[in-house]
Amino acid sequence: MRVLVTGATGLVGVETVERLRSEPGVTVVGVSRRPPESSPDLVSWDMAAEDPPAAVRGPWDAIVHAAADTRWSATAQEAMRANVDTVAALRPLVSPETHVIHVSTAYAVGTGGDVSDDSPDGYRNNYEWSKARAERLARELFPRLTIVRPPLVIGSRATGRAARFAGMYTILRGVTASTVPVLVGRPDAFFDVLPVDDLAALLVALVTGAEPEAGPGAEPLVIAGGARAPRAEDALELMIETLNAWREEQGHEPFDAPRLVEPESWNRFFLPFARNELAPRQLRILELLSHFNPYMAITTPLDATHPVDDVLPAIETSVRYWADSNARVASMPARPWTAKA
Repeated sequence: MRVLVTGATGLVGVETVERLRSEPGVTVVGVSRRPPESSPDLVSWDMAAEDPPAAVRGPWDAIVHAAADTRWSATAQEAMRANVDTVAALRPLVSPETHVIHVSTAYAVGTGGDVSDDSPDGYRNNYEWSKARAERLARELFPRLTIVRPPLVIGSRATGRAARFAGMYTILRGVTASTVPVLVGRPDAFFDVLPVDDLAALLVALVTGAEPEAGPGAEPLVIAGGARAPRAEDALELMIETLNAWREEQGHEPFDAPRLVEPESWNRFFLPFARNELAPRQLRILELLSHFNPYMAITTPLDATHPVDDVLPAIETSVRYWADSNARVASMPARPWTAKA
């Protein structure tokens, strides 16, 4: 088989390429917009701006499209370029025999419950909106298509390894930099995260046929904890406990866990106070963290077609891997937030 993997230097792409290369009879080509010099086997391709280079021309038996800009703060133009234009760029490479496996997000349905709404008002951010557009475009272009929707992706179960640190790791970085005084969310919200090796295993199974491919017009595959996902309060407590255990081993003082503040209380009382009392830098940090707020308040579980169990140990392993990989940041001394005139 010949398999193309886009976004090959991203969190999902790295794990998927490695697993596919261990499959007998599978030839893998990975592409990235800016592959590092340490990966000369990857092909450089800015999918949103360039024609396909000769090295990625077909025919392909399967294409795993994992390239994406997952920033919740991306502008509409940035999100369109990274998440929709890259889908269109695959068109010349896809034959009727090519199985396209499109990695979307469990939150592409926005607040309305499906991907049909093209108004940004139906989504929590431009990332969700662009991924919904990408799904609709993929259905138009590719006759053999399977859409896979994961929630937030973290490091692997076995080692915690992650090629990129986003999502959950932004909270960790904020805590260690003493820039997260509180988190806005509900204690009983579902903290649905997915170990990257669980996702990569499903993608590889779809490539090799071990997992049946979705037929035309089939519903997306949702791989998530769903009702089995941990609650926000428990996940946050484990994250800080693991971080502090690592800090104790290094001889550093522990951090207090950020308080979870209900959205109503935050918007009605705390945020107006913060706007009056905090320094501009602190307010910018609160603005960045506000992108997490909607996800920390979801009390309805995802409807998972592929349920995932027991992710708390993976969270613990991922936090330790992050701390080992970012020892300087993880070792920073705690500094209380204070108002500045």
